[in-house]
Formats: sequence, C-alpha cells, structure tokens
Amino acid sequence: MTAFLIFSFLVGAVLGQRFRVLVLLPLTFVMVLAAIPVGWMLDLTVLDSLKGVAFAAIALQGGYLFGSGARFGLAAARAGRVFARPIKATR
Repeated sequence: MTAFLIFSFLVGAVLGQRFRVLVLLPLTFVMVLAAIPVGWMLDLTVLDSLKGVAFAAIALQGGYLFGSGARFGLAAARAGRVFARPIKATR
C-alpha cells in the first residue's frame, strides 16, 4: 500500500509539471474503476478497496500540488535570472 501511495504521489507530481488540474478527475475515475477488480483479486472488502482509492487520490492530489508548486517556483527563478535589472550605484 505504501509503495502504491508513493507511486501515486510521483505520478501526481509529474502531472503537476505539465497539465492543468482537470487531469486529476479522469485519473481518479480510472483509479476507482481499477480498484474494483484489484480488490476482488486480493480478496479485499469493498470498504478496504475504497479506503485505498481514497488514500491514493489524496496522494495524487498532493503530488499534483507539489509538482505545480515546483513548476511555478522554477519559472519564477528563471524569470528572475532572465529579467534581472542591473543596480545603479550612482545616480
């Protein structure tokens, strides 16, 4: 379960670098659809399966937030380097 949550966080970080927030809706829907047969294969209850999907969706959204913040942070650092103004010591 922990490995799946880490993987979900990293996928969210990658998606946060490139896509808008609406990409999370279809991906969460696909995770719910995938959790049903995986839960049957692992002989889990419906509640345990949905709990895993909820944690994975939270990790996905947290990763997206992290990736989006990293994207804007890198863009701000790049903009500061490109548009740097020289400081005049004398007037």
